[in-house]
Amino acid sequence: MISRNVQRVFVLLSCTFLGLICGTLYLYSSYSPQLANQLHYSASDSSIIALCGTIGVAIAGPISGAVVDRKGYTVSLLIGGILIISSYIGLKRQFDYAWSNVQFSSFTIFLVGVGSTFINSACLKCCAVSFPSIRGVATSLPLALYGLSALFYSVIASVFYPGDTSNFLGFLVMSIIFIYLICFPSVYIADCEHKLKSASTFHKPSVTVNSTHHHPPNTDSQSISSLFTDVKFWLLFLITGTLAAMGQMYIYSVGYMVKALVTKALPAEMNVNIIIQQDQQFQVGLISIANFIGRIVSGISGDIITQSFHKPRESLLFIPAIGMGICQLLAFNIESYTELPSNSFLIGFFYGFTFCILPIIVGDAFGMENFSFNWGIVSMSPIVPSFYFTKLFGQIYDSNSVTIQDLNDANSNTFVCTLGKLCYNSIFKLTLALSISAIIAVVVLNFREFISKRRKITSLPLASPTQGIVNEKVN
Repeated sequence: MISRNVQRVFVLLSCTFLGLICGTLYLYSSYSPQLANQLHYSASDSSIIALCGTIGVAIAGPISGAVVDRKGYTVSLLIGGILIISSYIGLKRQFDYAWSNVQFSSFTIFLVGVGSTFINSACLKCCAVSFPSIRGVATSLPLALYGLSALFYSVIASVFYPGDTSNFLGFLVMSIIFIYLICFPSVYIADCEHKLKSASTFHKPSVTVNSTHHHPPNTDSQSISSLFTDVKFWLLFLITGTLAAMGQMYIYSVGYMVKALVTKALPAEMNVNIIIQQDQQFQVGLISIANFIGRIVSGISGDIITQSFHKPRESLLFIPAIGMGICQLLAFNIESYTELPSNSFLIGFFYGFTFCILPIIVGDAFGMENFSFNWGIVSMSPIVPSFYFTKLFGQIYDSNSVTIQDLNDANSNTFVCTLGKLCYNSIFKLTLALSISAIIAVVVLNFREFISKRRKITSLPLASPTQGIVNEKVN
C-alpha cells in the first residue's frame, strides 16, 4: 500500500509534468515563421494566429475554473487533453498538405489555448488543495514546467528536427499523449479523495448557537457576486492584463524580431533561413528558462514573505511591474540580434514571476472555494491589450516590409523587412506607457489601505479649545 506522503509526491510530480503540455502554446514563436512560409501567411496573419491562442487561454479561464470547482479535476483534464492532441494533429496535417487557411490555423491554436487552460486549472487547484501549508511552492512547480515547456521542445527541435517542422509537430503530438497517459492516474486518484473529503465535510453536523434556521450559507453566490464590486479585484485585473500583454506580445513576436535583425546584419547572398530558425529557437528557449526561474523564485519568495515576514504577497508585484518597464526601454534600443538574449531572459523572468504570484494572490484575497473560477476571471484580462498590441506589432512589421524574389526559388517571392529594429520598434513606445500604468496600479494596490486610513484620521472632527476648557471644568 502506497503511503499518504508518497502518493502526494506522485500527485505533485504528475501536475508538474502536465505543465509541459500546457506550455506548448508558447512554442509557437519557434516555428511560426516556417509555418507562415509554408502556408504563405504574412506577419499580421501569424500574429492573429498567435493571438487566438491567447484568446483561447483567456476565454477558457472562468469556464475551466467553474468545471474544476464543481466537477473536479478529472473532467477538466479529459477536456484539455482531447483538445490539445486533436489540435496539433490538425495543425500538422495542414502543414503537410500546405493548405493555406488562416481561419483553420487560428482555430487549432485557439483550441490549444483552451485545452492548456483546462489542464492548468485542474493542476493548479489540485496542488493548492493538496499542499495548503506550502501553497506558493506547490503551485509554482506546474507553473514552472508550463514556462519550461518551450525550452524543452525547442532543444529537441534544434537537435533532432532542424528545419523539419512537420516531423517536429509529429513528435509533439506523440510526446503529449505519452505524458498525459503517465500523469493522468495520480490526478484522478487525488480528485476522488478530495471529492470524498468535501462530501464528508459537507454532511458533517455542526452546532449553531442562537439559530432557529440551521441553513448553510450560500457562499458561492456571495463570493462570486462580491468579486465584481471589490476594488482589489479590478486592480489585480488591470495588473494582470497589462503585465501579461507585454510579455505575450514579446513572446509571440520575438521570432520576427530575430528575422528583422538577422536579415539586416547578414549579407543577402547568405542563406540565412537556418540561422534565423536557430536563433528563433534560442530566443524561445531562453525565454522558457527565464520563465521557469521566474515562477520558481516567485513561488518561494511568496511563501517566505508571508510566513517569515508576515507581509502580503502583492508587495512582490513591484518586481515584475518595474522590470517590464525596463524591458520595454531595452527592446526599443536593441540594434543587433546578439543583443536580444538579455532582454528575452528578462522578459521571460518577469512574465513567469507575474503568472506564478498572481494566482496565489487571488487565492489569498478571495479564498480557495471558488479559486479556479476567480483566477479564471482575472486571467481573462490580457485578451484586449494582448490582442491589440500583438496585432499592432504585425501591422507595423508588414508596413515596413517589401516583396523580393526568393533566392532559393526563382519562381516565388517573399515578404521581408530589411530595416532591422525600425521594422517594429515603435511599438515599444506604446508598451512603455502600458508598463507605467501597471506600476501605478501596483502602488495603489499596496498602499490603498494606508491611504484610506490616513483619510479617515484626517476626516475625524477635532475638539475645539473652548470645548477642552469646559471638559476640564466639568471634571
